[in-house]
Amino acid sequence: MMITELIDQDDFRAQLQAWGLAEAGRLSLADCRPLLALLLVGPDGALWQERLHALLTKRELLHPEVLALVEACLDHSVD
Repeated sequence: MMITELIDQDDFRAQLQAWGLAEAGRLSLADCRPLLALLLVGPDGALWQERLHALLTKRELLHPEVLALVEACLDHSVD
């Protein structure tokens, strides 16, 4: 199977919007990182960890910048 479409920044922001983060569509990928960091330590942190881990199961489909963001957010959420 050949991968022709990676989950890019736009797809990632659209997924965040689908998860209820309406402002994600207006943010750059870099701006999403501090927002996700806050969500990961907030009252719904476990839910957001689960969501981001679900994205990591599609690691081979993630654009390298999106993959780096998701991994960085999850790495810092366990500090």
